[in-house]
Amino acid sequence: MKQHYLEIEDCRLASLIPKYVGRHLLQLSPYRFSSLSSSPIIHKIRLYKNSKCQQNTANYNSSSLVSLYPFLPFANDSINLVLMPHTLESAQNTAGAQAILTEAWRVLAPNGHLIILGINPLSLWNLYRLFSISKKSAGEGGRFHLIQTICQWIHYLGGEIQHTESFFFRPPLSSSLGLWLFNKLNWLERVSPWITPYMGGIYLIIAEKRVKRLNGCLGLVWQFPPVLNNKVLAPNARGPHHA
Repeated sequence: MKQHYLEIEDCRLASLIPKYVGRHLLQLSPYRFSSLSSSPIIHKIRLYKNSKCQQNTANYNSSSLVSLYPFLPFANDSINLVLMPHTLESAQNTAGAQAILTEAWRVLAPNGHLIILGINPLSLWNLYRLFSISKKSAGEGGRFHLIQTICQWIHYLGGEIQHTESFFFRPPLSSSLGLWLFNKLNWLERVSPWITPYMGGIYLIIAEKRVKRLNGCLGLVWQFPPVLNNKVLAPNARGPHHA
């Protein structure tokens, strides 16, 4: 089933990736998506957190690197498009997922875009995982996150959510009988978006790193976000909006 939902995601990305231009594209995951070849961005990088995940990228016209996701070897504001398919799920806790997202946001260029894919916890996929003997049957372990939660993290970073959706509404059935039933339930993909639009097995979030312009000034300034942790930052003597 894992390969099947990766193929579904690849088809969805194929309709999105050609819309984004720039100089550098970064994918934070070991999965191979043929849709990357449809991107007009010439320089593509696939980054893995473990050398065991490294795969041949010759057919996808992309470079490959090995690095920890919270410590990316790239300069600030240098990547135009960052793809994160099931990347946040690789973290074992919320703090780890926030660290990965914050680091991806650091390297994302001004007006660059972030595309996040993951297993929707409000779906049959998560229910199957909870009652499965093998916790990696749907997804790769780790922890699933709500769409609303990830959107809040992005807002804290100063980003703008451009699009959210969920898709792949059929349950994860992998046995021979289950695959027969899986194919018979294809009608759910047509009906469910109208009835339960945010209960699909896979969520998709697209965010943009926006910059703000000071009135009367030509330069661009950032709206610096609060730190994503449990610490409380006390305002200084000149107030909370002064450095």
